[in-house]
Amino acid sequence: MKVKLDPYAYPPTRAHQTDAGLDIRAANGAVIRPGESSTFHTGVHVELPQGTCGLLVSKSGLNTKHGITSTGLIDEGYNGEIVIKLYNQSDTAYEVKPGDKISQLVIIPCLYTPVEIVDDISGGERGMNGFGSSGK
Repeated sequence: MKVKLDPYAYPPTRAHQTDAGLDIRAANGAVIRPGESSTFHTGVHVELPQGTCGLLVSKSGLNTKHGITSTGLIDEGYNGEIVIKLYNQSDTAYEVKPGDKISQLVIIPCLYTPVEIVDDISGGERGMNGFGSSGK
């Protein structure tokens, strides 16, 4: 994967060689009030390998300790700046400073299957049984 950095950007890094996610850092700071969200620039641009996409996922420590979550999808053909929206789901304001790790980028295989419109689908063994159908 090729990475281009804007002058103010921090490079994506793995804390450990076998970590699935690359830590992405904020280029700007802000306070996220309880129940609100804020957008953060990263200055990071990626050229993803063919047949992959990038999944932005929450940092587990931010999520479990502070109620801060993020999610996003980077298409293979996108090479613009990665911008991350953080959501504060706690009852306490949280301050993000430039250089803080705010999300993880996981590169995953992506299938580009054609869409076929049909009158019916089998749905497999589960059928239309949804939320809560498998019990506790």
